[in-house]
Amino acid sequence: MDNHDDIRSLVGFAVDYARDKVDGIIVRGAVRRNSQIRFSSNSIDVAKRWEELNIEMFIITDGAKTAHVELSATTTDQVKEMVDDTIEFLRRMPESMFFAGVEERILDHKTPKDVRDPKIEDFAEIAPEIVNAAVDAALEEGAKRVAGALKFGSEWYYQLSSYGPEGETESTAYDFNVRAFQEELDYSGQGLSAGTVPSRAESEMVKAGAKAGRLSKQAIGAVQGEPGVYDLVLSPTVAANVLGFVPQSANPFLVLIGMSPLADRMGQQIGPEGVTVWDDPLFPGGLASRGFDFEGTPSKRTTIVENGVLRSFIHNTSTARMYETESTGSSNLLSIGQGLKLLLPTPSNIVFSNGDHTLDELLESDRRTIYVTSNWYTRYQNYQTGDFSTIPRDVTLLIERGEMRPIKNIRISDNVMRMFANIDAVGNDRVQVYWWEVETPTFVPSMRVRDCRITAATQ
Repeated sequence: MDNHDDIRSLVGFAVDYARDKVDGIIVRGAVRRNSQIRFSSNSIDVAKRWEELNIEMFIITDGAKTAHVELSATTTDQVKEMVDDTIEFLRRMPESMFFAGVEERILDHKTPKDVRDPKIEDFAEIAPEIVNAAVDAALEEGAKRVAGALKFGSEWYYQLSSYGPEGETESTAYDFNVRAFQEELDYSGQGLSAGTVPSRAESEMVKAGAKAGRLSKQAIGAVQGEPGVYDLVLSPTVAANVLGFVPQSANPFLVLIGMSPLADRMGQQIGPEGVTVWDDPLFPGGLASRGFDFEGTPSKRTTIVENGVLRSFIHNTSTARMYETESTGSSNLLSIGQGLKLLLPTPSNIVFSNGDHTLDELLESDRRTIYVTSNWYTRYQNYQTGDFSTIPRDVTLLIERGEMRPIKNIRISDNVMRMFANIDAVGNDRVQVYWWEVETPTFVPSMRVRDCRITAATQ
């Protein structure tokens, strides 16, 4: 028996074993094969591959007592122990205030397109060559040192619910992050590429290297930026992190715990008419694309913002019942604190509508404009109002009186709802963004935002 058959057998055993002991159980078994190549000082220094076998269970007892357990289980004895220990733990637990049921219908679901690379094993053989080509491209653009990481792999999982829903899926993924530096580390640039079919993305990864090198050279001679009010042109990387917070906040769980600025904004104009955003677990090539959620509810596209108007939240079965609406197929296990996961609505792929402006057109302005290519350390002072700050990293360019020059040591200190409303122009360069500052895959173009507040960053 291969690993897939082993996992199917363990998942089925877990559901059968627990069926008469609990109100309900959902079990997902996964096989993950991952690879990572890390590089620094222009050469590869770490290359590794590994495989994980994983069992996750969501158990329901006494109406609304719930618990999640996860283990690298490989035997039926381990599965029995997982179930028995969790049931014993639940006896001492209160009912969950965020649970009101799970999917009990068996429904057909669609399979998203372009989420699996049939050449993933072949890609593992050529990946080092692609990394070296990206490093060379950065050096040819003027970088002195290049570092970063390429991660890629495959995931197969099978899930079964004691209520009936069942399904399995297979996907592949990669994300490439390259940073280029001059002699001074402050003079740096970043390139990103992410997707589901790495064997077709060689040119995109090499372009990411070239972009990082080119931006690092543009950063040479950066001077202290001045506090004030500027228009900002946000690269897709920055737009995903900053403006992507708004559609990700269209989550009833975040409203209930006071961490969303959208609590009382349904039906209101929160952005310009040219901005439409949706959550789409069926988007072709999306890193979070899937045919069904953790409960077995079929996935579907949910329009969150339509022509600037807030239209919908995402839901799982529990929040849909609380809000007297229907699940959007958005249920997943979400980490809440160390080692704790709850079954909650979770975004999949956030997708912004593409615009019709080139980057050069976004940068053409007779107003003081700053082009922000990358940002780190986004922090919210108040999630309900949307007050936040973030620090531009790598090259940041000031456009003033027709000239472009690099600046440094600034901070964006503003309100994300005000910035979302002040989107002035949308680029035509939509790409998928995913890295440690953007944990929800986000398809987004460059955007220009009017009248943003800039302060001086701590040096």
